[in-house]
Amino acid sequence: MTQRLQDVVGKLYKPAAGTRQVFALSRADAEKLPRLPSIAVISITAPERPPADLDGFEHVLRLSFADVDFLNPSLSRRAAEKLGDAFTAEQAQAIWSFVNDMPEEIVSIVVHCEGGYSRSCAIALGLHHVYGYRVEMEQLGQANPSVARVMTTGRSRRT
Repeated sequence: MTQRLQDVVGKLYKPAAGTRQVFALSRADAEKLPRLPSIAVISITAPERPPADLDGFEHVLRLSFADVDFLNPSLSRRAAEKLGDAFTAEQAQAIWSFVNDMPEEIVSIVVHCEGGYSRSCAIALGLHHVYGYRVEMEQLGQANPSVARVMTTGRSRRT
């Protein structure tokens, strides 16, 4: 078990009182999490990848979108090819609905993407900015700027 995963698991077992906490993890780490009833998972996979193995979690939202900074005016050709699979305002709305409908006993949200650095961090930042959820800000430095913006403003290039 990686040190990062050990740290998060410790916080999942002993959450601080007051407000929900949200963590961004890699897919591999999320698949190893204990199946606690106090955890909800937002699972983000790349369009070409199969769903993550999250059997045992009661509250799971599965999304699939490419890791592309679609609001960047100087996209590379490779990034531009992924625009059709970019994050949408509809997916942001699905996240808000999922979070708003969560039972009160959910005190932790784990957001995972393939690597745990870009898409999942952007979603975690959005939950922090909109709801004030506790985050480990030092872990969120590589958040996808376009996904974070859509999470906080509801705007995307595709709407």
